[in-house]
Amino acid sequence: MLSRVAAQLYWMSRYLERAENMARILDVGQSLALLSSQNGPREAAEAALEPLVITDTVAAFQATGRATRADQVAQFLAWDESHPSSIVNCIKTSRENARAVRGAMTAEMWECINDTWMGLMQRQNASRSRKPAADTTFFEWVKERSHLFRGVTFATIQRDQPYHFIRLGTHIERADNTARILSVKTRVKREGGTDLVDDYYRLGAVLRSVSALEAYRDTYRDAINPDRVAELLIFNPGFPRSLLFCTDISRQILDRLPQQSGRMARRHAAELLAKLQFGNLQEVYASGLETYLEMFVKDTIALADAVHTDYLENLA
Repeated sequence: MLSRVAAQLYWMSRYLERAENMARILDVGQSLALLSSQNGPREAAEAALEPLVITDTVAAFQATGRATRADQVAQFLAWDESHPSSIVNCIKTSRENARAVRGAMTAEMWECINDTWMGLMQRQNASRSRKPAADTTFFEWVKERSHLFRGVTFATIQRDQPYHFIRLGTHIERADNTARILSVKTRVKREGGTDLVDDYYRLGAVLRSVSALEAYRDTYRDAINPDRVAELLIFNPGFPRSLLFCTDISRQILDRLPQQSGRMARRHAAELLAKLQFGNLQEVYASGLETYLEMFVKDTIALADAVHTDYLENLA
């Protein structure tokens, strides 16, 4: 398999997963901004900035001169064509990668991702007289299209190298986003000195942003607790967006790819997986939750770099 094909499949899935995660972050962010607005303009502005902090785009947003409001942040992260990780650009880049390697995927997969792009353009063109919608209805549509593509992929493609690179891109991107969401939400909660009611809604927002509310209730059958939220999203081996689950799947995929060229990537994945499999919350809190999650993001970036070096540059 050519490294060019592997790279485009890998980035196709990463950008589509990034668009879905951006929709999740913005959907919950708008809800929290409404809650924070009851506590004054300062807290409303801080809540509006949360999606930017998660995505490391505060400086890029401020450079646009937009007002620090939840609706302006949502427009920037959803529709701004100058921002490379906006939803519209993520879906555009994902479709461009898919078009370049149509022969490596099924017709149903291409039709799904192309229809997603066409639907996005219809939404944009229907709003020429005003700004395109960046609301719950739009965010749910983005998530549904991402889910549909994964379902079509699972149902139609052979379990060979193209399939593995698609899944690898998805899970590396997902692990990175889960860590960022948990880090920023818990940091804001701690620094803000929130009361019990606000604390409950913020923790609920963390769970909703990664579709974990039902998993939390099934696992703990208790009120939302910050320790258990962290435990679920970091160490739960059965929850599909936990750090442990995503890292374990990435390691399994790397074991199915050519072994002669992937030694460094497999080593990074194995070391990161061992930290999670044999870690616990006491160790996390000893180093600080925020510090632990920041280190995980750095380790995930190192894993992605190793995948790029081992496979996407050198695979024959």
